[in-house]
Amino acid sequence: MADEVMAKVEDRVGYVILNRPDARNAVYPEMLDPVIEAIETHTADPEVRVIVLTGAGQAFCAGADRVKFLQPLPHKSVAEIQDDIYRRFMGVARALKLCPKPTIAAVRGAAVGAGCEFAVACDFRIAAPDALFWENWIDLGIIPPLGGMFMLPRLIGYERAADMILRARKVDAQLALAWGLVSEVVEGPFDPAVHKFALSLARRSPRALALAKQGLRRGAESSLAAEWEFNIQAQSHLLTGPDFAEAMAAMAEARHPQF
Repeated sequence: MADEVMAKVEDRVGYVILNRPDARNAVYPEMLDPVIEAIETHTADPEVRVIVLTGAGQAFCAGADRVKFLQPLPHKSVAEIQDDIYRRFMGVARALKLCPKPTIAAVRGAAVGAGCEFAVACDFRIAAPDALFWENWIDLGIIPPLGGMFMLPRLIGYERAADMILRARKVDAQLALAWGLVSEVVEGPFDPAVHKFALSLARRSPRALALAKQGLRRGAESSLAAEWEFNIQAQSHLLTGPDFAEAMAAMAEARHPQF
């Protein structure tokens, strides 16, 4: 199972790689424990500034494994589903969404079901031309349970999210770009482009990035008055911290800051 999830660090970028290419990186509960562990390890590592989730081979993640997960589900109890299975599936989405570091989903091929939800939980989605986002839950008589129904409308608007969820509309890379679901569609070599995008974040202040992520997340759920109060407190800590001092020194010395 360990070989089904790989982790590495390159140039302050931590990668988590789903490694079941023959199964289009379909996932099952026990496989997700090392995914969560890899995300948490990168989160705790001060040398890692950005986390990239991707899949080996020709797919990002084709959703839940039919044999290892979906078919046995009718024989599970509600308690087993809630306490075991979705603890792991939700655990991945939660680890990505609440991570204080920027997270990127590098999507080649299919991002279906849970795979689509994992991608939506990231801060950014970079797509290859063959990327396909598909919330196929309704076709199975179920709903997206990992946060997509909350996050998708905030990303692309209610009606487009409803189209994806209620009609199980498949969204290809170009439509995803037009809708604002992805930041970029890479026409050339994919992995170098993803790494370059990640490095554009890795060179920035990690303290400011963490507080900006927290502010963005709170802003989607809170009130303007509460966020003004939070932002004043956060900004005061940043302005008296080492990263702002380094930015000012770099500006005076006409060089790039080294955070």
